[in-house]
Amino acid sequence: MPGESGPPGTVTSTGWQAVGVAVVVGAGLGWALFTALDRFGGELPRFPLAVTLAIAALAVLVGAQAVVTHRAIQVRRQAVPSRRAVQLLALGKTSLLAGAGLAGGYAAVAAFFWSRQEASTPREIVFSSVVAVVASAALATAGAFLERSCRIPGPPDEDATPPDIPGSADTPS
Repeated sequence: MPGESGPPGTVTSTGWQAVGVAVVVGAGLGWALFTALDRFGGELPRFPLAVTLAIAALAVLVGAQAVVTHRAIQVRRQAVPSRRAVQLLALGKTSLLAGAGLAGGYAAVAAFFWSRQEASTPREIVFSSVVAVVASAALATAGAFLERSCRIPGPPDEDATPPDIPGSADTPS
């Protein structure tokens, strides 16, 4: 709930509002930059494939770290040093918000060039922007999974058998 906070020292999950703001800010900056360059006669930049590949590689690395962290904390219930846990949480939150902002920015660029598809260069820019949106969304998803993997699990139940199963500890003989 807005205005409420948890106990002191508690870190909450990144809310959808923050992710939405990142998408809107990214889209606004992308649209404003390309509109200004177009209006003032500047040369519109092309997107190198290396940037999109770097975003995709980062998404894969963050996703792999999320899987490792999930297995360690949620499945095996291993203790993670506090410094490492904070680093992983910061990486997850940063990847989520950066990926969302980049996806918004690239989506705005694709929308900007959509009306200019009669030339070959704008078609290439639209295609590369859409691919970059997918890579950026993958980065945001991996960051969200890493952030979720950092949650401290609750205490394990002593007996996971439901009480109404014959032979369980709570079922009367």
